[in-house]
Amino acid sequence: MKYLSALLLSIAVLAVSCKKETVIWQGMSYESVLANETPFYMSDVVAPVFPDRYFMINDYGARPMPEGGYASATDSARIIRTNSQAIERAMNACSSSGGGHVVVPKGEWLTGIVVFGSNCDLYLSEGAELVFSGNPDDYLPEHMTTYEGIECYNYRPLIYAWRQTNLGISGTGTIRPLMSVWDKWFEPTPEHYKALQILDRWGTFNYTFYQRSISSRTFRLSPPFIQFYQCTNIVLQDFKIRQSPHWTIHLFGCEEGVIRRLDVSAQGSKNDGIDIEMSRHFIIEDCVFDQGGDVISIKSGRVNETWNTPDASRFILIRRCEAKRGKAFLSIGEEISHGAHYISMHDCKATGKLDDFLFVKTNKRQGSEVDSIYVERCEAAEVGRVFALESDVWGDWRDVSSSGSDTVASIGGITMREVKCRRAVGLVDISGPAELHVKNISIQNVHVDSLASFVTRIDNADDVKTSNLTYGWFGHIPVPAQSK
Repeated sequence: MKYLSALLLSIAVLAVSCKKETVIWQGMSYESVLANETPFYMSDVVAPVFPDRYFMINDYGARPMPEGGYASATDSARIIRTNSQAIERAMNACSSSGGGHVVVPKGEWLTGIVVFGSNCDLYLSEGAELVFSGNPDDYLPEHMTTYEGIECYNYRPLIYAWRQTNLGISGTGTIRPLMSVWDKWFEPTPEHYKALQILDRWGTFNYTFYQRSISSRTFRLSPPFIQFYQCTNIVLQDFKIRQSPHWTIHLFGCEEGVIRRLDVSAQGSKNDGIDIEMSRHFIIEDCVFDQGGDVISIKSGRVNETWNTPDASRFILIRRCEAKRGKAFLSIGEEISHGAHYISMHDCKATGKLDDFLFVKTNKRQGSEVDSIYVERCEAAEVGRVFALESDVWGDWRDVSSSGSDTVASIGGITMREVKCRRAVGLVDISGPAELHVKNISIQNVHVDSLASFVTRIDNADDVKTSNLTYGWFGHIPVPAQSK
């Protein structure tokens, strides 16, 4: 029976992932995912294909949630420890054997942190739900991580990998955290702002990294749900996420991967869907998002310590994704100190309400270069602004920044074309820095059925070209195309 289950699981994995093996290197197989239809050259992305070896977490001592739940908090705390240790043993066995799938069977499984080893895929079976403890203390001892663009020691992410290669999460099951504590941390407190001030000083004046310990319930700096930190060859596919303590999926300093067919819903104020930070060569495709924060955000660190690294975010392709709710569908910044280049988004749609469709945001402390950004053939139901660019966006950090050199970002080479929207407050809203004007912006063939406030507001920008902008004022018929 055990072997039959493994065989059926093998067939399910192959059927769901539809992988095509193209090369074998150092014992691992890889598939090549086509990076076509980009306005710049981008090589195909290589994603790992994991061996047909299966490590069932219940074989290593994990226990599912009993019917009716746990009798006491003591029972649930004991199961969290038991299941965390079982998953760790299964992950270690999988990695040491050369790789495979760490399988979460059907059922509800309560756990603490999941730490990845190389060559491992966390496989969530149909009907499986991996539920993460809502107690911040279960994510200690602290580890090297980041908080909104500054590296530090903080609570470990709920799913975490550090300097590993060939990593995956797959299957059609669900991961979710218990939110009884985390949701209280979305609202900042005076102590939270004090923590941001400390972080900003550490990053501005290049404090020694091992001195940067910030994990404290007083400061309330919650970790991301999934964080892969300086990892390579990543594939995330087919599973569901329900809620998150902070950013939902955070790839920091990573190289090469595919994110596809995810169903992500997290409605807290800090709940971005995917944050690609100082990372390169990724494809995001066929995903559905329902977010309280930005849907997809491209970042590259905060303050000047990142200026000494070569790690701009670049070569990122986003296609055929859906946003049900969120702030910006595609956000560039505000943690953008080392820049963003060669970002393409096409054939995506927003079916619910967004603040902005494309939002480029920076400030005087985020000196960098942003260029070669393309948004094409997209649709939206209701947005605040179709295209927005602001050079004075600080979020929670406005009043906590340390004294340091102001370096204005160089922003240009942004194209939006073939975009349709049913309702919008404004179409193009650009507010560049007076010290270094925004340049080379092209907005072409954009239509809004019902426009409530303005067509274009442009300040401190040169060489902004708009053509064939069509719109109807709220309650009126469309007006002829505008060109500039």
